[in-house]
Amino acid sequence: MINRILIALSALAGLGIALAVTWLLAASTAYDLGYAEGKAAAAEACQQAQLDALEGVIDSTKGLIADANNASQELGKTISARRQADAQTTKEIRHALATTAPERAGCVFDAGVMQQLDNARSRAAEAAASGVRAAMPTAR
Repeated sequence: MINRILIALSALAGLGIALAVTWLLAASTAYDLGYAEGKAAAAEACQQAQLDALEGVIDSTKGLIADANNASQELGKTISARRQADAQTTKEIRHALATTAPERAGCVFDAGVMQQLDNARSRAAEAAASGVRAAMPTAR
């Protein structure tokens, strides 16, 4: 009878040890699983933050591209206006010089031609000083 009691106690002790080991393994596995899930969630949050920052950079780049295109178009308009003004001034000077060509044989220039040349020089100096983006000086 004592043998049966010892066997029963040994079986209970073995079962208790088996339950304790199972519980410890399950607790360790649950901890590891929770740790891995937390680490994955943190990595995903970090990646999402990096994606958001990259999207912000891309959006700001789109704005910069639009601004650059607008500036390029404005610069093109300014250059075109400058060319037109230069062509008109050249046309006026050539016309004025053509009307007084016989008089220049003795290096005599008409006062109107000299005034146009002086005005053209002043506008050119003003345009050079103000840069390409400034408004075009009007003909006087």
